[in-house]
Amino acid sequence: MNLLTDSLLPVGLAGSETPLDLPSLLAALARDEVTGLPFLRAHQQAPWHAFCVQLAALALHRAGRDAIPEEAELWRDLLRGLTPQWPGDEPWRLVVPDATQPAFMQAPVPKGAADPHTRPVETPDDLDVLVTSRNHGVKQALAADAPPAAWIAALVTLQTTAGFMGAGNYGIARMNGGFATRPFIGLVPPGGAGAHWRRDVEVLLRCRDWCLERAPDLAANGGRALLWLLPWDGSASLALHELDPWFIEVCRRVRLRRDPAGGLVARATTSKAARLAAKERCGNVGDPWIPIEIGRGSLAYNTTPHYAAMSAVLFRRDVWTRPLLLDWHKESDGPAMTARFDVLVRGQGATEGHHRREVLIEGRQRLDMLMLPAERDRLAQLAEEMIGHARDLRLRVLKFPLLTLAQAGAEEISLRDRTTTAWVEPWLDGVDRAVEPEFFDHLFERAEQGEAATRAWIAFLRKVANAIFNDAVAAMPVAGARRMKAVAVAELRLRGALKKVFGGYLEVETADAG
Repeated sequence: MNLLTDSLLPVGLAGSETPLDLPSLLAALARDEVTGLPFLRAHQQAPWHAFCVQLAALALHRAGRDAIPEEAELWRDLLRGLTPQWPGDEPWRLVVPDATQPAFMQAPVPKGAADPHTRPVETPDDLDVLVTSRNHGVKQALAADAPPAAWIAALVTLQTTAGFMGAGNYGIARMNGGFATRPFIGLVPPGGAGAHWRRDVEVLLRCRDWCLERAPDLAANGGRALLWLLPWDGSASLALHELDPWFIEVCRRVRLRRDPAGGLVARATTSKAARLAAKERCGNVGDPWIPIEIGRGSLAYNTTPHYAAMSAVLFRRDVWTRPLLLDWHKESDGPAMTARFDVLVRGQGATEGHHRREVLIEGRQRLDMLMLPAERDRLAQLAEEMIGHARDLRLRVLKFPLLTLAQAGAEEISLRDRTTTAWVEPWLDGVDRAVEPEFFDHLFERAEQGEAATRAWIAFLRKVANAIFNDAVAAMPVAGARRMKAVAVAELRLRGALKKVFGGYLEVETADAG
């Protein structure tokens, strides 16, 4: 099972599924012929994209090439050029019985050492990074008799995105702490997966110095690149000065083996230290997909991509240093790009959701808003106002009318009543659910059209308030004898709150505001 020669990866091409080897996949990406990668789960797509981008950039850079080839045989030669010490392609094979030799994304043990990999991992989804509470969400250990592609995807995701998972199971360097996440944030051009991949490879090849400026202790030339090639005894950590800026790391000690039936299983073991000695960097290691927070010790981005967090990364120059691939590059980027935030949010012993949010940035005017400092500052100010409006809608407009319903029209609302407070939370959360898909469209329209668009934004918020309130009226458990009074009092409080909070923008209708 050699990734360089065996067709192990199911790939969508022109509407049909075709198995390809890794060089053929890179060639198909270069031609933008890939319509899908069915062997990847949703949370594996961004790590796989980053792996293919870094791998291609490393192969081209080491070969002294700028042009991206579209022929599989050229890619095969380029990838072998990264591992010339292994004419048998051991670093590209899924199973190498000799544990002192590397296998794909599997570090060897030092010469003469016994094989320490004894803990069984029976399925690739058990090897993967997802952690689900009581097996809810994405079910675990379902991929029995899994094909090689499932193991390949799990290995790449584990080794390049895993965090700390208990003693001896350390995480990667490209994240802000053991319970953090590796975000993938960048601009995506029109087209398919290949157009995205080609654009990112081209940007990396042109802007290698960017990574070195952000992390000057990385090796400008000759650094370690594919870390699964290096023997690992579980105790030694690599220093950043030993690494190429585009290094592909491995953070866990794991080996694949053949089971008696001819399928694949994994065996794992622990380590006494993280593979990279970079804990104090908090993820700030020159990764081209990771925003770095300026004001708190240069920390890597580590939060759910909520519209407030996204607008800060896009526009707040005083708070965030944007990653290389989120900037617009005239050599490769057109007038229509999409800002994509792809984040698997992790917690302590849990996975808190895979989030993929996109913002279409279409036209020269909107690109200027993204790129020009004065325009970014103006967008940042408008966004802060809109975030404040949404917060006011939740806390100053809707909260007391909803509590009025929950407390059956009481004249004095109790904020200490935990039961009714819990009842209204789902409706208050509905504000963000309604605002999320509309926020950036309204933001750009406000920047382009001024006051008229501001009135449209406030009208939208009023519509959201009425919709949430009406849903609550229909569903809130209020005793029948007190229901009419509760609804009437709550409606009066809602109208009063709308007028008080947003009356300066438009007159609130009292008959049918919706």
